[in-house]
Amino acid sequence: MCLLEIKAGEMVSIDSINVSKELRRRFHSLGLMKDTPICIKQFGLFKSTVQIMVYRSLIALRRDEAKLIEVHKI
Repeated sequence: MCLLEIKAGEMVSIDSINVSKELRRRFHSLGLMKDTPICIKQFGLFKSTVQIMVYRSLIALRRDEAKLIEVHKI
C-alpha cells in the first residue's frame, strides 16, 4: 500500500521507493530508504502533503512523492 493509505499516528516500514535517481538520492540523504521505520504524523488539506517522522526528524512530502513510496504496517 502507498504512504497516503496509512492513517495518521501509525508506524510503517518502507518496502520500496519508486522514484527517479535524483529524488532517490535526496530521500536517502533524509534517511528514507528500504526497511526504514517511519511514523505518519499528519496530513495537509485534502492529503496534499504528508508529514512523517524518520528517526527523530520531521519531513514533509508532497502528494506526488508520497504516492510512490510503498509501505507496510509494523
